[in-house]
Amino acid sequence: MTEMEKLMKLTKPCFVLLLGSILTGNTLFAGTVTILGAGSGGAPIMVTSAGTNIGLGTRVRIGSFNDLTLLNSTISAFSAGTANFTTTLSSLNSNFADIGTNVTNYGVSSQTGTGVSASQFVFQGSTTSLTVNGLAGQTWNIFNGSVTGVNYSSAMGASKNLYFWVAFNNEIGIVRNADGTGTSSWITPTNDLNGVTMNLSGINSQAEVLLGTYTDYATGNDLIRLAPAIPEPSTGALMIIGVTGLVALRRLRKV
Repeated sequence: MTEMEKLMKLTKPCFVLLLGSILTGNTLFAGTVTILGAGSGGAPIMVTSAGTNIGLGTRVRIGSFNDLTLLNSTISAFSAGTANFTTTLSSLNSNFADIGTNVTNYGVSSQTGTGVSASQFVFQGSTTSLTVNGLAGQTWNIFNGSVTGVNYSSAMGASKNLYFWVAFNNEIGIVRNADGTGTSSWITPTNDLNGVTMNLSGINSQAEVLLGTYTDYATGNDLIRLAPAIPEPSTGALMIIGVTGLVALRRLRKV
């Protein structure tokens, strides 16, 4: 046996092991998530509760919630006004695996336009080609791009529902494209090498807007409006409520 044959015999098991690791996705993570939120093809766009633009540079959170029970209770508390914007934002952040940023090494955002962040996926530009509620040529801030090199296994695991959510000026919107049967395209694949496309065109009813309001217009693009925080009662309002309660109590005592 020649020296070369001896070397091949020794290194072959290592080569096979390395090749097997690559093929099974254990060492190579290169999934790409394509993000489409510019209203193309009549798709809805995300706006404030008043129907105005969300500011350029506002972060678009892309990924999956770890605890759906906590997510539901967080949404309920915010909608009922028992949790303010700051508390709700903290709860959402702590419960979320975000692939739209390179800070956590789950992926690297790729966008061009005004307001682009080097490390986060954001509202990054504007378009004047959209018609909303019959009004053409309006300028809207939108988001388009991709997140490359995504490691789904490390971030959240396979077959998990994916979400968009946005927080802006004390308002929050959360959307998903999932019907509960596993047929949605917004689900992490079983192989980190596979790609995913998240397109707001998949959102076409209030049922898929977990927090916020879906506005369906007869003509043009529809809107996904963020949900505003319910203002906490002012000191004056609380005093009025207190006085009203005392008056009612006195009346009951007289009866």
